[in-house]
Amino acid sequence: MMKLLSLSSLALISALMPIQPALAADAITVTLNSTNNSNTSGTATLTPEGNKTKVVIQVQGAPAGAVQPVHFHKGTCANLDPKPVYPLQDIKNGTSTTVVAVEMSKLTATPHTVNVHKSAADMK
Repeated sequence: MMKLLSLSSLALISALMPIQPALAADAITVTLNSTNNSNTSGTATLTPEGNKTKVVIQVQGAPAGAVQPVHFHKGTCANLDPKPVYPLQDIKNGTSTTVVAVEMSKLTATPHTVNVHKSAADMK
């Protein structure tokens, strides 16, 4: 269900492959794995909220006081569109919660990738 991309500028990355929740109201959780020796890992939980999707990201292992930009990209790790499509709230104290203006069924119908960057200064 997940593939990793190894880009030196990314602290953490996980791919959301097309997922078919059992029921429309079901939340899904994907694992975010550490890359590039970041020692940071976590989860992204997507919950449908009508025509929007609530995205809760929780990470462990980030440097103390870190503020980490995070967003969705279209595609898989092997075929990643470099332009972010859905910005998410920065991760602060290991957590980010955002409601994005896209139905979960549309978001999960095609592959998307969650990128968590090391910092705003390191967005390469």
